[in-house]
Formats: sequence, structure tokens, C-alpha cells
Amino acid sequence: MNKIDGRTFKLAFRKATENLVVHKDEINELNVFPVPDGDTGSNMIAAMIEACKNLDTLKGDYLPNVMDAIVKGTLMGARGNSGVILSQIFRGFAVYIDGKIEITTHDFSAALDSARKIAYSAVIKPVEGTILTLIRLLSNYAQKNLSEVTDFKEYMIDLCKAADRIVQMTPMFLPKLKQSGVVDAGAKGFYYILEGFKEAILGNVELRTKFIEATVDEIVRIAEEEVVFTYCTEFMISSELPQNLLVQKIDDLKSMLSEIGDSIVVVHTDNFVRVHVHTNHPGQAIEKGLELGDLVKSKIDNMKIQHKEILVKQVEKEQGQKETKEYGFVFVSPGEGISEIIKGLGVDEVVLGGQTMNPSTMDIKNAIEKVSASTVFVFPNNSNIILAAKQAKDLIKEKDVEVIETKTVQQGISAILAFNSDMEKEQIIKVMNDVIQKVKSISITYAVRDSNYNSTKIQEGDYLIFVDGELVKNGKNLKEIFLEVLENLDDIEDYEILTIYYGKDVTEEQAKELGKVVEERFENLEVETYRGDQPHYYYFISLE
Repeated sequence: MNKIDGRTFKLAFRKATENLVVHKDEINELNVFPVPDGDTGSNMIAAMIEACKNLDTLKGDYLPNVMDAIVKGTLMGARGNSGVILSQIFRGFAVYIDGKIEITTHDFSAALDSARKIAYSAVIKPVEGTILTLIRLLSNYAQKNLSEVTDFKEYMIDLCKAADRIVQMTPMFLPKLKQSGVVDAGAKGFYYILEGFKEAILGNVELRTKFIEATVDEIVRIAEEEVVFTYCTEFMISSELPQNLLVQKIDDLKSMLSEIGDSIVVVHTDNFVRVHVHTNHPGQAIEKGLELGDLVKSKIDNMKIQHKEILVKQVEKEQGQKETKEYGFVFVSPGEGISEIIKGLGVDEVVLGGQTMNPSTMDIKNAIEKVSASTVFVFPNNSNIILAAKQAKDLIKEKDVEVIETKTVQQGISAILAFNSDMEKEQIIKVMNDVIQKVKSISITYAVRDSNYNSTKIQEGDYLIFVDGELVKNGKNLKEIFLEVLENLDDIEDYEILTIYYGKDVTEEQAKELGKVVEERFENLEVETYRGDQPHYYYFISLE
């Protein structure tokens, strides 16, 4: 095989997506920090599956149309830095082969170089030892060592071997990876994409993966199937069964669901099992789920009715029934409590997301479009979401969008509080940016495994305290190490208010007890406590 056409590229992309899905958990676990927030695999999968949805709608296999569907899909589905950078790699690839109906191995190598250029240009401060390094070195390798290889099978086999070697080299470029004993997650994910592509070129195009996780708001199947089921059924089970028995029960549940529905997702995390299925028998699905444990929550939607409601909302949108105001706000929130707080502060649209679940470009774009305002301020509240927010801004033409580059929820809330509608837009932006620079953001979570970071030994179960994104302390006694962190802040006496937002796994009493300890030690600090409901992080704390 010396050339690839649109049909082959489409099949290869689907196989690449499947291979990435199969290795999702492995990629997600490649954390620099031993905290439960690995989401690189999920973010990359969201981009790939959105592209697969676009491919489903194509009529024909014309290569330029295939590439256009992939570029638009990966962009709209992109979550976090890894997802956005991946979308730019495909955009760069498409830029080179634009207009071609077939490509050769030479074209593939040149397209990789185009992908390198555009991916690097999308990142303000490129970090080596990441997916960027992989695409750069792989492009160099292909052009220097594979220029005489014309057979695509031989080419892809050699290219994948080179990609694997480069992935293993990423710790040499990024000390944090070496200290943590892991390779870069994004680079590893892209390797699996190439590996899946190779399998398709070798003739293995059958899709075997049955249960696939998609974007934040929607679950889809890659395989093209006619939807014949009425009820979108979702429920969560809390189980106290031993893990081996629970896994067996989950397998039984999957088998049963396969008989009565489609679009099936069964996610098992700790003692919770989350299920999504399209079926005509939602009661049977939930009844089977009860064999695993107690029902925590459930939701059943009639998709026929939903479709009608969507049409009505679309008509309302087109008719422009909402009054347009001068300023509006979109806020990315990781928890229900935080969402309630910021809605009370005047935020128009809340996008669910955070460290463990980055919203896609489309999620943010949709939220912006819902806000009836001439100027919309967007607060990403996570460094891994800023790129997606900026991509969403670029897609909005009918209103002014300003991304306030908040890296924490604490910064976002402080920026909202600083808003003054009497100011001009430029002054509002300046005031908000000034405020977020002054906020000290503290996050407290826990270690999910033994690790070593900056010569510091971390044990599984340790409390981990981050100040402005940097790990500064770990230990078993939370109150003791938290007070030590505060005492070691050079300017602690300059702060007046310490605000605690406690997470899902913390009670109000525990949060107030921590606040009481702080007030007893620091007379200059007034402590305020609020329910945040954020997952995985015990506390988000701000000092102002």
C-alpha cells in the first residue's frame, strides 16, 4: 500500500480512537502528582470521539471532507490542554494535505511537520517532555529516516517504534516526570493513536470496543447504528460488595444491558457504579443495578420529548426572546456548592468542570452563546481549561468574549466579587487581573499512591497541600501541616480573610473545626466557611 485515501484514513482514525479508549485508564494514571485527578486520556478521547461523530455524518469518503470533519470534531470536543493540543496536531496535519485526495508516506511525514508547527504555535509557553516533544522529534525522525520508505505498512511500523522510543525519553526532558517515575500522559496517548492507525493500515479495521466514554454532556457509540430506544436512562449505585464480586456483578449488568439497549456506559469508581443506557425498559435496567447496591441517584429522559424541547428552544433562540444586557459571565465550577455561590453573585451560566473533568471547547462555547450579553467574561478557573476557553472565544463572532485567565476557583470568585458594572470594559479587565494576582490559592487533596517529588517522600493517604499550584507540604496530620504552611508564608500577616470551600468528602463540622484552629493561631485572619462540593479535593482555600 503506497497511498491512503479518505476511506482508509477514516477507518484508521476510528481504529486509533478505539485504541486510545482501550488504554484510557493507563493514560489517566500517568500523573506527575499522585493525586486522583488524572484525565489526560479522557480529554483526548473526548476530542477523538467528537470527530468520529462528525465522520458519521459524512456522505462519501473524500479525503478533504474527512480531514475537515476530524479537525472540527477534535476542536469542538477538546478538553484541557491535552485535548486542545491534540486538536491542533490534526489541524496542522490537515493544513498540509488540504486538497489532496490521496497521500503518500512522504505526504504523511510532511503533514507531521505541519502538525508540529501549528501545535507549538498554539501554546504560549511550550513545555518539552510532553506531546509537543513527541510530535517534534517524530516529525524529524520521519523526514530524516523514512524518506525512502514508500510502503505504508513498513512506514507505520517503523514510525510507531520511533514514537514508543520517544515516549520513553520524555522524563529526560521534564524532571517532574523522572521524579514521579512516569512518562508523559499526552505523549503516551498520541502513541496509542498512532498504534491504532498502524493496525488499520495493516488490515485490522474491525472495531471491537463496545463501551466507550464520550464528552461531558453526551455518550455515543462509534459504530453507526440506528437509535431505536426511547429512554435515556442514567443511574448511580453505591456498593459495599467486595471488589471481586462487584466486578463480576458489573459484567453481568453489562451483559443484561446489551440485551435491552444500546449507547451503554458502565463506569466503576471506588464503591460507585455509574450507568448510562438507551433502552425501552428503564425499570429493568435499574432493577438489575440494584443487585450491586443502593441507588444514589437516577435520571430517565424520554428522548422523543427531549427532541421536541430542543426544537422549541432553537426557535426561541432564533427569535431572540431574551433581552441583551451589557455584561454577562460564564464560570467553570467543579461542585454544586460553588455553583450556588457564584450564581448568587450574578453568574449567568455555569459549566461543570475542573481538575478531574475538563469541559470541552464546545461546552464553553455553548455556555457563552446562552448568555444574552454584549460582552461575556469567561472564568476557566483551571490552567488546563484556559486554552479551551480561548478556543471557544475564537468561535464566537456575534458577541465580545473576554477570557479572564483564572487558574483556580478561588481566583475566579475573587474576580467576580471585584466586578463593577459602572466601569468601562478595559478597566473591569484590569481590576479583575489585579485581584487574581493578589489571591493566595491553597488546595488540599490526598495521595493515591507512594511517590517521590522534589526529593520529598510521599506516602499513600498523605494529605497534600498545594499553594498556587505548587506542592509545599504533605503529611498525616492535616491541622498540623496546614498551620505550618500558613506560618511559612512570608506575607501571612498581610492577609485579612481566609475562605474555606469544603469538598464532597468533608463535613461542615470538619471544615469549621479547621477554621477554628486557624483563627486561634492567627488573630489577623477572619475565617469564612462555605460548602463547595468539589470532588477529590478536601478543601479549596483562599487568602485575601
